Amino acid sequence: MKSPSPKPVAEALAWLVPHISRYSTLPTRAYAHVAYDAKPAAADPVRMHALEQMELRLADCASRLGYGHPQIEKLGTQLRSRPVIQTGPHCYLAFEPDAFYTHIFSAMGLRSHKDSWYVTHSSSTVKFQESDKKGPGWLRLGGQHFNLFGLSNRKMGRLSVCGRDAPQRFALTSAKQTGIASQLAERLKRALPDDEFLSAADAIKTANQSLWRRFFASDLHLLQFDDWDVGDLVAQHLRDPSSWLSSTLFGPSSFAKRLLNHFASFDCGQWADWAKTTTDFFWHFSGGRIFPLRLRDGLFLNESGTFSVQCAPDALLQSLNEREIIPSMLLSFFVTSILPGVRVLGGSRQIVYYPIMRYALLSTLSEFPSPANRSLSVSLGSDQEPSLWGHRTISPGRIDPFSLMTQLGCDFGRLIDCYGEIPLSEAWGSLPAFAGDPLWQTLCKRLAKETALEDRPIWLAGAQQPKQDVIGPSR
Repeated sequence: MKSPSPKPVAEALAWLVPHISRYSTLPTRAYAHVAYDAKPAAADPVRMHALEQMELRLADCASRLGYGHPQIEKLGTQLRSRPVIQTGPHCYLAFEPDAFYTHIFSAMGLRSHKDSWYVTHSSSTVKFQESDKKGPGWLRLGGQHFNLFGLSNRKMGRLSVCGRDAPQRFALTSAKQTGIASQLAERLKRALPDDEFLSAADAIKTANQSLWRRFFASDLHLLQFDDWDVGDLVAQHLRDPSSWLSSTLFGPSSFAKRLLNHFASFDCGQWADWAKTTTDFFWHFSGGRIFPLRLRDGLFLNESGTFSVQCAPDALLQSLNEREIIPSMLLSFFVTSILPGVRVLGGSRQIVYYPIMRYALLSTLSEFPSPANRSLSVSLGSDQEPSLWGHRTISPGRIDPFSLMTQLGCDFGRLIDCYGEIPLSEAWGSLPAFAGDPLWQTLCKRLAKETALEDRPIWLAGAQQPKQDVIGPSR
């Protein structure tokens, strides 16, 4: 399928995210400022508890990095007053282009508010190689592709970055190297930790902390948390019998199953494939790989039937503690964003599937009208822009970021100022992440045939309560 031109993609983007049309002609820093200007969620016991748990988990991550009480206290204050996290870069080395330019955008927004913490969810339930020589296991330097950990194609295509089945060490190998590429690789390798790590995710996170202090924004503290950290966050919820996860989501009712049914109802018709239920709430983790689980008759089961865990707080807590299961993307967004009221800045697909997650939750809450669920529903309904486009908002340049900052001597602060002045519609370039995506190509073709573009699906509003007469996604 031929990629659409930037214009129809930009029109579709503005239709999905009306904020874009208001800022497309303004300097990118204006949009970055608004993206990081989230308001706290309306008071509700469930959400207040979830935010407290989120704050505790982030404080623990910061403490493990060596930060003291005054700095961690500022982290908590920032989270409560301006609750925003970046979810776009995933578990990439900071010099990977998609991650690098997203860091520029995020630093731009945070600096405009004089905030001191940059919080990112480094999703690690991904494979080393997502496409040909692209993914967390690869890095381009001086026109050459380098294998970060020296893994075979077979391992890169099947193992998850978070796998702890074999220790990992940075290798930066390449089948062929030019003189410049080889020099860049040697220089970068000297800046990377020369240690052995339990997983590639641990190696990348540790390396990013070091690279951030040396090459990036010294006035911003980088805090990365990955899926194992999210698993610990879910465990915190499950240890409390009165928490919403314990009493309702994974409680004795059929709430979890009904929620999955509502979410799955979108995987058909016009919005098919935008919200796939690849697994139900958790992945089974074994041998460095993740396997889908299905919720049937109160049990989470793998396809072969060789692993199962009861859908009950105590059983799930035990499996989380033993690292047998790891939260899915849906559950991760529940505990890090939807429940605590934290805005997420994400990429081209997140701006569609995230509202679907919220709509599925609101629809399920209306079927279980307890006082707690009604209060939670009202609070969710008052959220303002709970998710915004904030990843790949700046299109990568032709020169790889490490060359840009070392060979050409471009410092990070200068890049922030430079891109901050460029109009957003110029900074996003040809919108390659959108134009090259088959789902976006189909969406653009469909919208080109429609005339009432203002008639957005109800679930895209994000803050609206689901209407009782709306059974599935419609337009």
